[in-house]
Amino acid sequence: MLQHVIAPTRFFSQTPNDIIRHPRLNALAVRLLQWALSLPPGSRETIQTIGEKMPEGRIALRNARKQLEAEGYVHTQRDQDPATGRWTTQVLVSNVPLRTPEEIAAAFSPTGTPPPVGVPAPRAVGASPQGENTEVANTPHPEFARAAKLLADLGDHEPRLRLSFAEACRLAPLAAQQLGDGVTERALRTALTADLPAKPIHTPAGFLTHRLALPRPTPPPKPAPRAECALCRDPLPHAQTTGICTPCTGLTPPQPAPLRGPALARAALGPRMPRRASRPVRPPRLA
Repeated sequence: MLQHVIAPTRFFSQTPNDIIRHPRLNALAVRLLQWALSLPPGSRETIQTIGEKMPEGRIALRNARKQLEAEGYVHTQRDQDPATGRWTTQVLVSNVPLRTPEEIAAAFSPTGTPPPVGVPAPRAVGASPQGENTEVANTPHPEFARAAKLLADLGDHEPRLRLSFAEACRLAPLAAQQLGDGVTERALRTALTADLPAKPIHTPAGFLTHRLALPRPTPPPKPAPRAECALCRDPLPHAQTTGICTPCTGLTPPQPAPLRGPALARAALGPRMPRRASRPVRPPRLA
């Protein structure tokens, strides 16, 4: 068998060959496990929400999950808060089978340290994504954490805009600047997910970079407030910017000159109606 493999530089997940070649896992179980393992840290997706996005029915998805649980790749743990008595359910997805209770308990531990299972496997085809650094600066923007979480959760609202943890951290400064300027999380999420193109989005990070870099529309300038009278604080005329108003000066504004003669008569009679043009008189016709 010949193979032609091009190692991806980004947007890929490493899957152990033991999962791909597992003799007791069907294709749906393998795909369901790969989907769950490819999610970024902190994603709100669950096995149920992933299954709702697949075309297979509920029975097939239920059987696939049972296969993963039987082979040790999916584990469920329920805990009760001793203070409130409230029960919580946690689902653990692993890329190696966990068999013993000690291994499962160590994977569910708060430290998140995976148990030492087996010997290290050889490196899969491909390399670490180039140009992506998951380290966060020591003094980030005050809204950095909130912006990074918002970007990482975009895939829950729109699967085509799913970002890795490194991509969310790289774009977080752009989103943090808008949050710092007073834009609400809901408004920013709507602006990033609204009016998406009908064609597939192959590079969600590049698409979101373009949207975050677009200049925000500036509101129209507010009209300058009118100057006020220094004494009574009433608005001054538009042409006057300083001083006091006319009533405060004690002067009366100039009055128009009184009407006299024909002008007074025309004003008393009101507007005149236009006269109708007289028809020309035709001379009588001679017999």
